[in-house]
Amino acid sequence: MVLVATNKHFSHNDGPHPMDTRKKRALLVEKLSRLHSSVSSFSTSDDGYDQCLKRLLIFAENSEPESVKVLYKILCALPNVGRETKRETYFSFIEHFRSDLINLGFSAEELEEDLNPNEQEVADLFVDENIGKNLRIVEYLNSTFFTESQKSSLRKSRILIDFIKRCKTSYDPDTDRLNEDDLGISQEQFEDSLKSLEESKRILIYRAARGIDDDYMDRSLLSFLKSSIINTNIDEAEVDSKLLSDEEKVIEKLVIGDNLFKPVQAKESFSRQSRETQTSFEGIFWAFALLAFAVVLMFLINNTK
Repeated sequence: MVLVATNKHFSHNDGPHPMDTRKKRALLVEKLSRLHSSVSSFSTSDDGYDQCLKRLLIFAENSEPESVKVLYKILCALPNVGRETKRETYFSFIEHFRSDLINLGFSAEELEEDLNPNEQEVADLFVDENIGKNLRIVEYLNSTFFTESQKSSLRKSRILIDFIKRCKTSYDPDTDRLNEDDLGISQEQFEDSLKSLEESKRILIYRAARGIDDDYMDRSLLSFLKSSIINTNIDEAEVDSKLLSDEEKVIEKLVIGDNLFKPVQAKESFSRQSRETQTSFEGIFWAFALLAFAVVLMFLINNTK
């Protein structure tokens, strides 16, 4: 693909902005979502690589610089990689895209600038629309790029729950490794995911897993998770005692308290209590109904005398 330098510059004036209305932001998020979704195909073949890069560059050539900046930051923060693709390969592709953006006239410094309020709103809206559909983007756990909120903590807990669940699905206690499984995670994918996470988020995986009931979290799997995290150059004492951030503590509690990890007996007990409560309320209802019927009947009898 032939690149034509266009000397793109990010505007800082008060003129019309590509994201200054809710409708514009929503339309932009639709485009960004399609591009982000398609990026995983870059590693399927040489043609897939070229076509994926071409789509990104066509968008860059025909969009406002601010929109391209948001796209670039989203691609960096939330890698959409296929099952067989390592993140190192993905970021080599993104670096290729970045080089082509520079050749098109985009400024490297401005691509790295913090988002302004409208751009931030687009990024957050992108997350609202997409993260729930792809829980395998573990890098969202790292994100300070997106606005923190109760909703973001809940999303991060869902990603962590999915990650632990996939580890459990693939874990083989005989080999103390993770086996390839369509619903699980391979050893290579697991190690690649750990490398992509900040130190505190790797520790968070273990802390959350440690709090899950033994009925779900086999102790050998817990030991595997801990040793794997320590092997990423984290001190064992830190894994057990590092102080988590307030957000990380919230995520930990959300994971541990999820229904998926509750003991079967507790679930049955809760269900039984619910039925008993329901039965109790039904009894009270019918008692009042019979009492009301008796009162009406007595009233009618007295009136007929």
